[in-house]
Amino acid sequence: MHSISTSFFIVAAVYFCGIAVISFLGMRSIRTEDEFLTAGRTIGPWTGGAVLAATQISAGTMVGTVGRHYMTGVSWVWVWPGVWAGWLISAIFVGPKLREFGTVTVPDFLAVRFRSEWARILSAIFIISVYTIMLIAQYQACGVVFESIFGIRPIVAMLILMVSTFLYTALGGVRSSSYIDFLQILIVVTGLVLAVPSLISDVGSLSAMGKFLTTIDHRITGSWYSGAQIFGFSLSFGLSIAAAPYEIVRFSSMRDKATVRKAIGVCFLFQAIIGSCVLIMGLATRALFPSIQNPDQASSMMVLTVLPPFVGSLFLVALLSAIMSNVNAILLVASSGISYDIYGKYLRPMSSEKSKLLVSRLSIVLLSAVPIIFALQRYSDVQSLVVLQTRFIASFFFVPVILGLNTKRGTSSSIVGAMLGGMIGCLFWSIYSSHHKTPIDASEIGILASALAFFIVDKWTHAGPGTPIQGSLS
Repeated sequence: MHSISTSFFIVAAVYFCGIAVISFLGMRSIRTEDEFLTAGRTIGPWTGGAVLAATQISAGTMVGTVGRHYMTGVSWVWVWPGVWAGWLISAIFVGPKLREFGTVTVPDFLAVRFRSEWARILSAIFIISVYTIMLIAQYQACGVVFESIFGIRPIVAMLILMVSTFLYTALGGVRSSSYIDFLQILIVVTGLVLAVPSLISDVGSLSAMGKFLTTIDHRITGSWYSGAQIFGFSLSFGLSIAAAPYEIVRFSSMRDKATVRKAIGVCFLFQAIIGSCVLIMGLATRALFPSIQNPDQASSMMVLTVLPPFVGSLFLVALLSAIMSNVNAILLVASSGISYDIYGKYLRPMSSEKSKLLVSRLSIVLLSAVPIIFALQRYSDVQSLVVLQTRFIASFFFVPVILGLNTKRGTSSSIVGAMLGGMIGCLFWSIYSSHHKTPIDASEIGILASALAFFIVDKWTHAGPGTPIQGSLS
């Protein structure tokens, strides 16, 4: 315990010094809200790819996915093809076209494309609300891990996370965050790649691990979930990735649409390495410690009892950096909903750049603090919270974003109908399926309801097409 603590604090100190330097350098270049939110549109493909990977790799991966593999075995790995399919959809139908469109946020795009301020306000409020769920998951994971390993009270760990992430998010905006995300994804990959050989050495071999896990429960190495369940999970993750505002907003910071496509390819590479590593880690931890009651503690147990101190420390810093990068991405997109879409575009469109920047930073303070209240309650495991928010994101945004970028159809009424229809459909089916066993996922119902609402309302309103996509629609 003493060795891991000493090693961790040394590695963490170096890491935080690097973050501080990047943050203060980035702060010096921020003069306008646009620079704060888009980094002057200067981010290249390797940094951009690391940003996309870092924003998606979170506590849901480092704690929740390891825990899910620990509990349910191999079959959860089939969620990753859904994630990658979502990135393919984004590379073909979303990222380059949205970058060419030129708007700053997803609510801004929907408002301009469909000539609807209601779409702007509704989507901004939705982003703020649903991403609070994702923030709760990140704070909860931080509390669980650092309580298990260092005996730190969860509230203390959460406050440390809040303050450290707030500082580099509020100081340097997207520019600093992008370069910090690049550093963070390198730490995550290094930590995972070094941890896996230690785990395999302890279990003997992958073959021996598989045989032993089969004796515990044949579903661990077979099929824990039904095909319909896996399809539902994959669909919600994939389609939420394709239309996730906290990923989409990062396209606005990249140089051009060619950079966006290359960045998505780089993201694939990072995620393939990470997905393979967390699978082995979850299975190996189950083989070594078959009876952990809370699967979210699998990562902590692995660090405390299996990994060498330096490797364990690097993994912990990788975990912390993954949480911070995800929290940072969410804070940026949620705060932009308040400062850019609600305050700057709706309440005070003539306000100065200085006041907009101030509102952005105050919004980050507020959004950093509120999730702690709920995270302390531990309503559910981390991965379940992540799955919940992906379902709502996919149901609310997928149809509006995809159709808005790739067709001329749609009116101000149909876009509002699509968003509300998707949200209501997903919410209804989430409640229904919690009381009745059904193979149909809530995201499937939400997306279907969203599409039906869009086309039905579009036909009823009989208005002309929305604003054409610049360079994409004639």
